[in-house]
Amino acid sequence: MPEDLTDDQASLIEPMSVGLHAVLRRPPAEGDQVLVIGAGIIGLVTLQALKAIRPKARVVVLARYPHQAEAAWSLGADEAVTGGDTYERLAKLTGAKHYRAPMNRGMLLGGFDQVYDCVGSAASITDGLRWARAMGTMVLVGTSFTTMRLDISPVYHQEVDFLGANTFGVEAWQGREAHTFDLVIEFLQQGKLRAAGLITHRFPIERLREALRVAQDKRSGAIKVTLTFPSAGGAAA
Repeated sequence: MPEDLTDDQASLIEPMSVGLHAVLRRPPAEGDQVLVIGAGIIGLVTLQALKAIRPKARVVVLARYPHQAEAAWSLGADEAVTGGDTYERLAKLTGAKHYRAPMNRGMLLGGFDQVYDCVGSAASITDGLRWARAMGTMVLVGTSFTTMRLDISPVYHQEVDFLGANTFGVEAWQGREAHTFDLVIEFLQQGKLRAAGLITHRFPIERLREALRVAQDKRSGAIKVTLTFPSAGGAAA
């Protein structure tokens, strides 16, 4: 571990690598309209990775809780959406038309060039495919580890590309190959990724149970919870 990294930065290398790998699976172009579904730790580091790779992409973050939306704004989101009629709000943000089907949610005619689903539920996948434009892309980042029934009709009706992103690996970056961890370390050192605002709670290891309860209850305002150890002043994921 480079000595110039803080303990907070070091504890975020793994989740940041998940977000960066997802973005590098299908990077947007400059000026693309991009949606990140979910504003937990993975959604927020995916937002940062997008802005690090494509600063001029317009990134909208769909958050469940107000504190997540606030974090998204502070980390560079162009828009953060919570509550309300999500289809109508996203249609307005992209200039798309919300086609209302009689038997389901409908879909956006227009929509986002790229969608990164950092939730991975049946609802988020179903909606995310409908929020992508025709011949756009949706990357599945979040996972629920459950069997689902999905309506993937936009994959053939709208020719939406549907990709998976599994943690991290070896990336092709600027004419070379590098492990995602190494790229994240470089980006942290260059200030393209930052830890500030992501770690919301710290607990000594003796309070592990309390830390787990806080991490699981997003109404607590938690984004990333870390543990501290008496032998060092550092934090552990």
